[in-house]
Amino acid sequence: MNLEDLRFFLALTRYGTLSVAADRLGVEHTTIRRRVTALEKVLGKRLFDKTTRGWTLTTAGQRLLPYAQRIESESDAAEAAIANRTVSLSGTVRIVATDGFGASVVAPGLARLRDEHPHIEVELVTSSHLLTFNVGEFDIAVTVHKPETPGFVITHLCDYDLRLYASPGYLESHPQLGNIDDLRDHDMIWFVESMLDLPELRSAEAIAARARIVFRTTSLFGQLEAAASGVGLALVPSFLAHHDGRLRPVMHETVRAVRSFWLVVPARLLNTERVTAVCAHLNATALMFGGRLLPPPNAG
Repeated sequence: MNLEDLRFFLALTRYGTLSVAADRLGVEHTTIRRRVTALEKVLGKRLFDKTTRGWTLTTAGQRLLPYAQRIESESDAAEAAIANRTVSLSGTVRIVATDGFGASVVAPGLARLRDEHPHIEVELVTSSHLLTFNVGEFDIAVTVHKPETPGFVITHLCDYDLRLYASPGYLESHPQLGNIDDLRDHDMIWFVESMLDLPELRSAEAIAARARIVFRTTSLFGQLEAAASGVGLALVPSFLAHHDGRLRPVMHETVRAVRSFWLVVPARLLNTERVTAVCAHLNATALMFGGRLLPPPNAG
């Protein structure tokens, strides 16, 4: 058995498709298929079945997996010993997150991860749309929508809230806000209708229904900038707006929508050490940012 073939076996196991596995290893997808086929020929067993969701391990592949993982770990340890350095986790971990959380929580928290695991490279992909949960789309997803798709392990990451904010100039030029019914005399910045497919936002529609919607966008940063420029009120995550000096909190004692972020990991990646390490880092980061994710309702 060519032990180098095990690297390609592990890549296809982790990422589920030839194209994604090839992209992660920096080779052609035909190389992945050829090396896995060579391994199957030597072992005399089929290691993968092709399904509509990608390549899945056969019984023989499942038996081989723990040995391949140990060989990979020992190989890394051997290289580190010869180079006279400490064994450290390495490789790429792709995180998919919402625009706001990715930019304002995940990205600034990466310094700590770099200190602990300097050889892990993080790819952060942000999006304002629902994930399709395709095989190989991500290693870790941080999403506001708890998926019901099989093949993923889902854990609660943290709670956060959305509150109303506006610029001082807007508040000075419009009627005073004392309760939710006063919104009828105000302009609202809101989500594009397609975004309301998110169950997490539907319950907030009652707030928008009381005001005049004058601007819609799929971008939270677009909502934030519009509010800061005086376009109207915006119901946005506190972790984006609470420390923005251009904005003022509005009726935080009465208007508040608490939501959750979920950590989603493909089940096939659960035993990948670098993915486990980044998940632990994200959980620690969420705890550190707790005061920004859920600031006191009466805080200014």
